Amino acid sequence: RPVQFADLTTPPTTDVIDPNLTDAKGLNADLGYRGTIKNFLKFDVSGFYLDYSNRVGTIRQQNTDGSFYNFRTNVGSSRSRGLELLAEYNLFKSLAINSRFGEVELFASYGYNDARYNNFKVVAVVNNALQETNYKDKKVEYAPEQIFRTGVTYSWKTVSASVQQSYTAKVFTDANNTETPTANGQNGLIPSYIIYDITLAYQGKTGLSIKSGINNLSNSNYFTRRAGGYPGPGVLPGDGRTYFVTLGYILK
Repeated sequence: RPVQFADLTTPPTTDVIDPNLTDAKGLNADLGYRGTIKNFLKFDVSGFYLDYSNRVGTIRQQNTDGSFYNFRTNVGSSRSRGLELLAEYNLFKSLAINSRFGEVELFASYGYNDARYNNFKVVAVVNNALQETNYKDKKVEYAPEQIFRTGVTYSWKTVSASVQQSYTAKVFTDANNTETPTANGQNGLIPSYIIYDITLAYQGKTGLSIKSGINNLSNSNYFTRRAGGYPGPGVLPGDGRTYFVTLGYILK
């Protein structure tokens, strides 16, 4: 992964860029298996390992005058390992229910990611003195340990309806793994959140299609990032409850 333009244009009032910033490199390996059981269950399971060197990240540092700043630099190496699972289960087919009543399909996906830094030494100012800290085994920022989505779809002839729940685990926003939010909101933990979505769809035989739905049905308050500059500084909130309608027509 080369150094990107965004890595070199952080806010000058709150961030400092390492002049020796270099490109990152890594190694990735995946192994998985997918298949079906009879005509009602589809599944996919895979494991992965990622070795990531010269990561570009942010370190919370302190000036000699006691003020803090974000230091954008190569934050050492990290390794990520985990599992990804996916399953789709057709309830009516498994119970041999006549298809004239439609179909009910349950689906779920799960991702587990253990992303941590390897040997990673940092020098900071503590009580007007330099102190070396090692961030080994600290969690990688913006890498949720768990992502889980599940839902159900009912379809009958040309009409279908789906309900989905999405869960994202908490994440850290810096290599220090700062938990308590700072006054300006630039650093700190991002809590876990759950989102519910509903979708209705119609696919006519004449080529007309209509799709509508509600995202974030419960209007949950959550945020996904912390920013030092525009549109920050502070947290970047996720979308509240939104509605959408899509019309389509296929010319034959």
